[in-house]
Amino acid sequence: MYMSITVSSTDLFDFASSLEWHGYRRSDGRVGIRNHRIVLSTVALTDRLAAAIAATDPDSLCIIGALSRGLQKSDEVMVERFIRSVLTHPNVGAALVLTHDRVSAERLAGETDAAIPIEYLAFMQCGGRAQAVAEGTEKLQMLASRQNKLEQRRSMVGQDAVALALECGGSDVSSSICSNPVIGDICDLTIAAGGSAVVSETAEFIGAEAVFEDRCPDPVTRQMVLDFISYRARLMDQDSGKDYRGTNPTRENIDGGLTTLIEKSMGAVSKTGTTDFVSALEFGMPPGAPGLHFMDTPFFSPVSLTGMMMAGCNLGLFAMGVFNPSGNPLCPIIKICGNPQTLRHWREDIDVELDGYFTGELDRGGAQQTVLARMNAVFNGAETASETFGEGQFMLPRLKDAL
Repeated sequence: MYMSITVSSTDLFDFASSLEWHGYRRSDGRVGIRNHRIVLSTVALTDRLAAAIAATDPDSLCIIGALSRGLQKSDEVMVERFIRSVLTHPNVGAALVLTHDRVSAERLAGETDAAIPIEYLAFMQCGGRAQAVAEGTEKLQMLASRQNKLEQRRSMVGQDAVALALECGGSDVSSSICSNPVIGDICDLTIAAGGSAVVSETAEFIGAEAVFEDRCPDPVTRQMVLDFISYRARLMDQDSGKDYRGTNPTRENIDGGLTTLIEKSMGAVSKTGTTDFVSALEFGMPPGAPGLHFMDTPFFSPVSLTGMMMAGCNLGLFAMGVFNPSGNPLCPIIKICGNPQTLRHWREDIDVELDGYFTGELDRGGAQQTVLARMNAVFNGAETASETFGEGQFMLPRLKDAL
C-alpha cells in the first residue's frame, strides 16, 4: 500500500502522536464519539410522535426519515438496512423505537441484535396520542436510567478508532487546491494509523477513472468501482438526454473557477489522499476491514452522508467551496473551507477556516495540523457547527436506478 503525506513546516505524524483520543467502546469493537439516546421513527406515520416524545428529553436525539410502507422489495430492504444501521451505530448508546403497529415492533425486537438498551412503542396499541406521548416519555426516562447504570463513559482509544466519512460540496478552486487535498492528507494519516474512511457520490468521480485504475490493486474492487461510475454516467445521460461529461461542471462550479469536469473530479478525488482502495461498497453497506473504501451513492450530499453513516462512520470531514449546509445528526460533520468569500458570509457554520492556507499565509503543515486538531477535539466531544444548529437529515435513494 502506497502512502505519502505532503508536510511543509510541521511533522504531522509527531503532532498526531501527541494527541489523545477518547470514545465509547462498543461490544462489537467499534468506538462511538457520541453516546446518543435516540428516538427512532421507523415509518413516516410515527414521525410526529417521535418528535413530540423527543421534545420531552433535551438530551435525546430524534431520528426521522419519512420512511414509507408498501415499498418494492429493493426499497424495503434499504429501509430495513437503515433501521438496523441506526440501532447498531457506534454513536448510539440507547434507543426508543417507534413503530406503527405491534407486529412491526415484535418483528424488529426479534431481528435486532444491538448491545445497547432498546425500548419499543407501537403507536396503534396506545389509547390515543396523549397516552402514546406519555408512554414514550416514560420509556425514554427508563432508558436514561439504564444508561446511567451502565456507566457508559469515554475511555482512551487510538486513532485507529476513527471511521471517516469523506464529503465535499460547492466545489470551486479553493476546495480543489486547499480543503480537499488537506483532507486527503488526514485520510492518509488515519489509514496509516489503522483507521478507516469511506468516500461516496459516484458521479463526482466521472472523469477520474484513471485514478482507480492506479489505486485499486485488487482487480475485483477496481472493476466494481469502474462499473459503479459507468452505471451512474449512463443513468445521468439517459435521464437528461445530454452527455453528463459535456454539461459539467455546473454554473456554480464555473463561477468558482473550475473549467472542466476533470478539474472538478480530480479535486473530489484529492480528498481520498494517496492510499489504495480496499473495497467497493453498495449504498449503506459497512466495510469489512480498516482502510479506504469507495461507496456507490447518488450525488446529493444528504443522501451520500446517510449512506456513509449507515456504513458506521463515526466522524465526517466535509470540504466546502461555496457554502453547503448538509450535515448528519448521527455522524458529526466537520466543515472545512478555504474560500474567503464563503467564510465572510457563513463563518458560524464552518468548523475549520483554511483561508490562510488558500492565500499563502499558512503552509501545508499548518493547515494539516489545524484540521487534525479540530478533528481530535470533535472526536473527544466538542460540538460541530452542524450539531449546534441541528443541521442534517436522513435521506435514502429510491429504487435501484435512482440517481
